[in-house]
Amino acid sequence: MSIQSARIAIVCTTFGCCLIYAGLTTSQELIPAPSQPAQPTGGAVPKGVEVLARGPVHEAFASPLTEPKQTPLIAKKPPAPIDELPPEERPEGDVVWIGGYWAWDDDRADYLWVSGCWRAKPDGKEWVPGYWREVGANYQWVGGFWTNAREARVDPITYYPEPPAPPNVAGPGDPPGADMFHVPGYWMWNGGRYVWRAGYWTRVRPGYVYVPSQYRWTPHGYVYVAGYWDYAVSRRGVLYAPVTVDVAVVGVGYRYTPYYAVRDTIVLDTLFVRPAFGAYYFGDYYGPRYVAIGFEPCVVYSRRHYEPIIVYQRWHYRDNPRWHDTQITLVVERNAGRAPVPPRTLVQQTTIIRNTTNVTNVTNVIAPTKTVVVARGEKVVPLDSTARDQVARTTAMTQQSVSAERRRTESTPMTGVLTTPRTSTLNLTPTPTVGSSGVAKTPSIGNPMITTKDPAKTGPTINPKGPSTGPSIGSPPMRDGGRVIPKDRPIDTKRPDDKKKK
Repeated sequence: MSIQSARIAIVCTTFGCCLIYAGLTTSQELIPAPSQPAQPTGGAVPKGVEVLARGPVHEAFASPLTEPKQTPLIAKKPPAPIDELPPEERPEGDVVWIGGYWAWDDDRADYLWVSGCWRAKPDGKEWVPGYWREVGANYQWVGGFWTNAREARVDPITYYPEPPAPPNVAGPGDPPGADMFHVPGYWMWNGGRYVWRAGYWTRVRPGYVYVPSQYRWTPHGYVYVAGYWDYAVSRRGVLYAPVTVDVAVVGVGYRYTPYYAVRDTIVLDTLFVRPAFGAYYFGDYYGPRYVAIGFEPCVVYSRRHYEPIIVYQRWHYRDNPRWHDTQITLVVERNAGRAPVPPRTLVQQTTIIRNTTNVTNVTNVIAPTKTVVVARGEKVVPLDSTARDQVARTTAMTQQSVSAERRRTESTPMTGVLTTPRTSTLNLTPTPTVGSSGVAKTPSIGNPMITTKDPAKTGPTINPKGPSTGPSIGSPPMRDGGRVIPKDRPIDTKRPDDKKKK
């Protein structure tokens, strides 16, 4: 029996009894108050709170590669942000705590809380949190992104004109080696216009996922995010289950502590992309209803687009050439109602376990932090109340400062269409990491592998002292559609105002 077949058998056994169950405010400023009542410890869930076994993936934990477009407008105002306290345990190593935010839930026609997450930051990157903005009578989510950071500071943010749609180029063809993958091309601002920089083949770096160069939409212009190596999903930290919170029941002073983490295997096996929101989702979003509102399984999405996580998973299961096809078959069966689907809430998951005779074979969707971390061969580090309060305050102040600076910049009225880049005066402070002592550490930023001068103009370059396993970005040969081309020759050009001239 193949590894993947065994996995499917376990999934089916686990959920065999399961039926298919038919913001932040615009200011986003909140500093935790230790005097507020905290959530009961030990996983007890208070009345007014429901722990979900599906929902959005925190965008700092993982964000898909999608076209940079405006997100949908929501007619309902997000609630005031929840006062969130970091969990009592964290994964070993240097990590940061990145707070949660409100996200729109179509099924409930209301907001749910995307819990904060422990995150090992990608080398040379700093998280810029998203925020909700008011647009007339509606509200719109402006997503966060990883930006360049070095020497204990964050680089200024540059906003670019809208990039053109990707050109229609031939597919890359078969990889030249079993350990190689094709990085897609991207638009590069050069000489007052966009030129297309072709894709290329590079080698897999075990334990790391390559996130290619891309642009992220903001109301002030498009932010260029240079390509970078991120950790594989199982090495990124801990993703926590989203929750719904009824403030009228828990009280205004309720202080939420995430407890139930999402298993890495569940994230990978039930991962969806929702391009309109530029977000990943995990769990049961199977069936015609979710297809109609824009949910697409990652394994299906990857047949037409570069999907970083799936690219790495295909290499991970390289000894099983049918892994991808098997995953797609499972999606088809779940969509048709012929295969069991995961539970949607903690209550449903608990009910399944109680009704399952052989509990030892049950793989939960969500579980306590220690259970999830130990299952992947790592250890957890306990945090006392003093350390948790310090992390909460430090993180909140840092992220509030970043968010406030960003809102001020991106709310500045613009006249006409942006035709030239503009660099912001954002004063961004790096988020302190939590080290072995359990307290926040002074940021030490530096990327031994990738450095950039003007990334959207010249493209990333490799530090000669860095590992040789990284992508040879900007170095020949590069391939477009399987053809070797000169490294700086654009295959297509288009000025930002071409559409107006037509």
